[in-house]
Amino acid sequence: MDQGITVMIIGMATVFAFLILLIAAINLASSYFIKNADRYDNSKKKNNDSKINIAIALAAIKAKRG
Repeated sequence: MDQGITVMIIGMATVFAFLILLIAAINLASSYFIKNADRYDNSKKKNNDSKINIAIALAAIKAKRG
């Protein structure tokens, strides 16, 4: 019976330690991406690309209609 309780406590401590490490890793990754958000921001590129695509589509329609 004592060995079972010991194994249970060691197992629970292992899971708890893993969860603490997981939370720390998530927080570190979050702070990294918040700090370097400008590197990963594609909204400016998408906005310019969509404006260029709209201009190309309008020019194609105008050329087709004459």
